[in-house]
Amino acid sequence: MSFKEYFGIQDPLIPKLATGFGGGVGRKGSLCGAFTGAVMAIGMKMGRSDPKDKEALTKIYGKCQAFWKEFEKEFGSCYCYDLINCHLDNEEERQKWLASGGLEKCTDIVGKTAGMLCDFMT
Repeated sequence: MSFKEYFGIQDPLIPKLATGFGGGVGRKGSLCGAFTGAVMAIGMKMGRSDPKDKEALTKIYGKCQAFWKEFEKEFGSCYCYDLINCHLDNEEERQKWLASGGLEKCTDIVGKTAGMLCDFMT
């Protein structure tokens, strides 16, 4: 189940927003897409609705920092390249990564992140 389904959100914009997160944002090895998606989900559940609400902003920053620590504890880093040791924007490296089961590793990270996020939000 996706967090879109979990929250009962019908808006088709949600999966579109996250499309570019894979591979550390457009295969550039930056923040892990699973982590970035989790931050979006935290915002959907706990984020502020009034842009002037500084107290809510401070609270959500604290929640995101706490999840960052949990993610790093579980996986060792929040950065895609550190997690997979591959430059996905290099086609030769990406093909080797795919052949070595890299996609399955990322799928596992996504699944574990979703479980961590469920625990985190309860």
